[in-house]
Amino acid sequence: MQNKTSIILPTYNEAGNIKNCAETISKILEKESLDFEIVIVDDNSPDGTFEVAKVLAEYDKRIKPFVRTTERGLSSAVTYGYGKAEGDNLVVVDADFQHDYTKIPEVIRLLKDNDIVVATRRSSDGGYGNFPIFRKLASQFATKISEWLFPVPISDPMSGFFGIRKSVYLETKGKLHPRGYKILFEILGSVRTEKIAEVGYTFGLRTWGQSKLDSGVIFYFIWDLISIKWNQWRSSHTFQFRSKRRNSHIHP
Repeated sequence: MQNKTSIILPTYNEAGNIKNCAETISKILEKESLDFEIVIVDDNSPDGTFEVAKVLAEYDKRIKPFVRTTERGLSSAVTYGYGKAEGDNLVVVDADFQHDYTKIPEVIRLLKDNDIVVATRRSSDGGYGNFPIFRKLASQFATKISEWLFPVPISDPMSGFFGIRKSVYLETKGKLHPRGYKILFEILGSVRTEKIAEVGYTFGLRTWGQSKLDSGVIFYFIWDLISIKWNQWRSSHTFQFRSKRRNSHIHP
């Protein structure tokens, strides 16, 4: 029996993109005869993104839209989508066409033998495309910091385009504290696996709307990195402290 894949689309002010995005992904996966659903998680966009998604769902039952009215943030939107997903594989992509949707089938195929598959811009067959120079430098800077804090065997821990087996996520979700814009590096900091593969892709230009990434986002990203690392350090030391307390009550 073929595994089902859940495509997670976190959205905010993507009314001009979401219809074309869902239709494009559907055609690509249908061509490969893949079983899938598209889980749209909207953060109560003022431009009516959720309303557009609801109309799409009326015509295609594989499209499942959800709206969050009390929470915000890309990372928590992704984990919310994971919780609603029915698929065995979970693949996250942006709804703005900056990710190469034609690479999704390859990500799904590699998940047969890997726990995590990351679409990377930093490979021989990938690239930043026409990425503005400020954003390219900011992304590379943030990547270097994340590699320093979270040594992981992949080239692009800042990627927002990746897949994970649902079983692996379920084993890990209790360790996660989703915040900010980049959930992948936190997952990589929590999952203990060597089964990680990469797929090269070239970053595209947004087709409609404005990017959410600016200098303020980079600042909060760095702050999130430090906070995550602190929580991981505190958790490990709390465990050691409790272990010592238990052992102190054991007498020969």
